[in-house]
Amino acid sequence: MALVVLGLGNDLLGDDTAGLLAAEQLDGRLGPQTTVRRTAQSGLYLIEHLQGFDDAIVIDTILGDRPGHVRELDASAFAPIRVPSAHDTRLPEALALARRAGLRVPSRLRIFAVEISPSQRIGAPPSPEIIAAIPEVVARVTEVAAGWGYAMPSSRPTRAGATHA
Repeated sequence: MALVVLGLGNDLLGDDTAGLLAAEQLDGRLGPQTTVRRTAQSGLYLIEHLQGFDDAIVIDTILGDRPGHVRELDASAFAPIRVPSAHDTRLPEALALARRAGLRVPSRLRIFAVEISPSQRIGAPPSPEIIAAIPEVVARVTEVAAGWGYAMPSSRPTRAGATHA
């Protein structure tokens, strides 16, 4: 079993960095069968980041009315659609294409999205609402990963009071 946690975002657009910031905090906090990745890529490029994994948790942003609100999006609600160009490919289409091509891509997928305002400025830092949402994203991703069997092994005390993994 192998899990990828994929943080998406554009670090030039302040609030759109939520997925990148959460992934950065998750790095090293999950079990040994977990890989944490960050990218600004989208569409078909995501196949490269997801290929070879059994499970995936994607962290991204979504336009909304409540900046900083963390939502879990139902992956099944994103049924693949026909797109006019590979440039318009969303995550469901990319995964469907990879499966048709016989590539090993995650069978389980969870998507967490942080709501951001529709108006973003290039070069702006993340807003306080987005920064405040990151611990919740990290906690929810950690909970899902643990539920799937990807928790960090806990330390157990030895007789001498030392700990080992």
